[in-house]
Amino acid sequence: MEAQIEAQIEAGQEAVQQTAGLLAKMGQKLVDYLPTLVIALIVFLIGMLIAGCINKIINRMMSKAKVNATASGFGKSLIRILLYTVLIIICLSILGVPMASIVAVVGAAGLAIGLALQNSLSNLAGGFIILFAKPFQRGDYISAAGECGFVEAVTILYTELITLDNRSIYLPNSIVSSSAVQNFSQNGKLRVSVPVQVSYKTDLSIAKDIMLNTVKSLPVTLKEPAPVIAVTELGNNGITLTALFWVNKGDYFIAPGKLLEAIKPAFDDAGIEIPYPQIDVHNQS
Repeated sequence: MEAQIEAQIEAGQEAVQQTAGLLAKMGQKLVDYLPTLVIALIVFLIGMLIAGCINKIINRMMSKAKVNATASGFGKSLIRILLYTVLIIICLSILGVPMASIVAVVGAAGLAIGLALQNSLSNLAGGFIILFAKPFQRGDYISAAGECGFVEAVTILYTELITLDNRSIYLPNSIVSSSAVQNFSQNGKLRVSVPVQVSYKTDLSIAKDIMLNTVKSLPVTLKEPAPVIAVTELGNNGITLTALFWVNKGDYFIAPGKLLEAIKPAFDDAGIEIPYPQIDVHNQS
């Protein structure tokens, strides 16, 4: 019995000694590896500062070269990712990770990420299509994928739109690049269409002259192409006259309201009635 206890004690002491030796070896390896770890950390911090400086230099170069804001935003995002990727690879090399292993890991990770993030890669490809095709640039008012807004930015994955009520909409680049895009700002001027109804009793020639003169008197109306007043509908309650006139893109959203504010008193002064829904009831008794 005593022999068994002594054997167990000796086995426990031997285990403790082995554990202590293993911890000592690990501690020594950590101490030996600490300078390399510190160097890698310093390189990483310095690399972050250098990457920030490179980004600033590139931003200035793009500004001096007058690169449009859309391409600039996309390029900044792409360059930032590339710089950080190179920095991580350098730090892994300093830590002693073999380059062959890094390449193998990056390749395997790239394949796995590519399979898992097919949509994101589609968005990246869509970003390149938008960048080179240039269907719009920052500040343009567009309609895409059923959404409308001013282009705020195009990053590597999405296009940001700002709506008229100041909401942000983020559309995946793959959807934007594969859908029909209407650019309301590209040509510098836009045609406004404003319908106004008048009574069937109205003399159309007089109403059209008043409406045309009112359109011409608006400060936002461009002289060329000349504005036009056309009859566009014979409705249930009246005749629809539509004013077609051109404005600068910055006046597109205020022009209809300006015309409606001016046309009401002009019609009132001429005794022209703007109809409202009516129901005629005939009593046959």
